[in-house]
Amino acid sequence: MIVSRTHDGLTETFDGGLGSASWRCLGRRGMLFSECESFDYVRLAPGTALDGRGRGDLEEAWFVVSGRGEYSEAGEAPLRVREGQLVIVPHGCGGKWRAAEDSPLELLLMALMPAAVSRRLPTRTPAE
Repeated sequence: MIVSRTHDGLTETFDGGLGSASWRCLGRRGMLFSECESFDYVRLAPGTALDGRGRGDLEEAWFVVSGRGEYSEAGEAPLRVREGQLVIVPHGCGGKWRAAEDSPLELLLMALMPAAVSRRLPTRTPAE
């Protein structure tokens, strides 16, 4: 796994008109030797929204490190989240995260290939 404190292309900061957010890659597919697509740290400034739609090809586990906010999928009532909670997003879904107006929201994301894809792949192991 690669972890770095310097700016080396692994951190993305953006402002989509809905507030600022930063996304930091902590590990990627080939580095993890697993069916994990990525392991990321996400920080949303207060009131910021992050649209995760279009990522429905993955299964995701989102852990709320700190702060408060909500997760919502189209047509569903928003799920209010706070520090210490885990949100599982199954394959084929994708929603929107929003930090509370008075609180940044810090998340850890583990994105995994769906079982239907990973079953077809050869076993991957680190080289000796």
